[in-house]
Amino acid sequence: MKLKTALLTFSFAFFSLAIFPQTPLYFGIISHNEVTDTLDYANSATDYDSIATLVRELCDTINARQAKYNMQVDANLIFGALNFDDAANSSDDLLEWAANSPYIEVDGHNHFHPQFNPYNYADLAYLLDSCGVQLHRNVLGGVSYANQTVGGINITENWTQYSTPKQGFTFTNFSWQADIIWGTATPGHIADYTTFGVWKPAGGSSPEEFGMHDPDQTLTAIGGGCKEDVSFIIQQQTHTLAHSTDEIVSNILAIADYINEQPSGPNDFYTLNMLINFRDIPAIPHFADSIAAIIDGIQAYVDEGKIVWATLGEKYDLWYAMHPDPNDYFNHYCDELILETSAPETPQTALTIYPNPANESIHLQGEFPPHTQAAIYNMLGLKVLDFPLENQIKLDLSALPAGGYIIRAKGIILEKPFFLKR
Repeated sequence: MKLKTALLTFSFAFFSLAIFPQTPLYFGIISHNEVTDTLDYANSATDYDSIATLVRELCDTINARQAKYNMQVDANLIFGALNFDDAANSSDDLLEWAANSPYIEVDGHNHFHPQFNPYNYADLAYLLDSCGVQLHRNVLGGVSYANQTVGGINITENWTQYSTPKQGFTFTNFSWQADIIWGTATPGHIADYTTFGVWKPAGGSSPEEFGMHDPDQTLTAIGGGCKEDVSFIIQQQTHTLAHSTDEIVSNILAIADYINEQPSGPNDFYTLNMLINFRDIPAIPHFADSIAAIIDGIQAYVDEGKIVWATLGEKYDLWYAMHPDPNDYFNHYCDELILETSAPETPQTALTIYPNPANESIHLQGEFPPHTQAAIYNMLGLKVLDFPLENQIKLDLSALPAGGYIIRAKGIILEKPFFLKR
């Protein structure tokens, strides 16, 4: 493995390594669950108990090795804890038990939808408080970095609305204001915002505005770094792990090596997170053992100080302890640090969609195996249409609302976005 050398966005060559001896990589594990998960945690004791058992094993692994972990949960899982884990009365329910660990923070993760998930982050904060979880920092765990709507509904939980106290949609007597923005994605993860660093975004109307630092803003963004290179998740289109444990270890160490090979500057603050999706945990045999192998694989760099374990709240506190000046910031794009591995990427199956954006219908063109089945998903991850994928096909989509969609197919690698307008 080698790293392609790139110019650091905010490095200053005249600061010597003697002044800034070593730039660590601030690393943590983050998990989340989605309202679209197939397991019904809120209403099925079997589903909730199955995930709770596996997550406790994961937490035990993290605690034993003194790693750091942000467990981000949506209303579906929180209601499961309240319904089947006696979370309102017991301190040994999954969420409060985890939050009481010095190595784990429990946060919210949310995507509002009036039918499927009528909650916002203030509602999640209320529900977590009902479980006895004391939030160390108020974290937006799943947001869009720019104003986006689907079918006229803001389902992306745009972050700007939480720069001041906001009332719950369901629990209207409860208000909540964010401290930290993390997970800056786009619907369907079409164009996620991937940077290392800490800054106060200037606004939310475009990626450029989001990446611009404004010292007068109240919310702080913490970058996830090259999270795609270290995520321990199952790719939905191929049903295989995005990376093996060995690849994740190699990539983390390579990123740490790259950082330490560059001239360091006074504001350097590289932040990286390994992402886990709860829906993948039951599908990966001996999941906790795999996480243990990753933690153990980077331990030598932790001992040397090249990697520092930190939760999102700890990164926030570390940054402001070192940088009391509100004008300080650090924002370094992941694209400027390119991991090159020996394993070639599998090419994605070519598919042409036109027109895009479309009005009432779209034409699809490509070369596909016979009897290929495909589906269209909306930005919530919900399937809205099944169809046989032929080499040339026209689809009538007049019944679907305006917004963004993704086409996926069975048996081939295919992830193609398109947009409908009215």
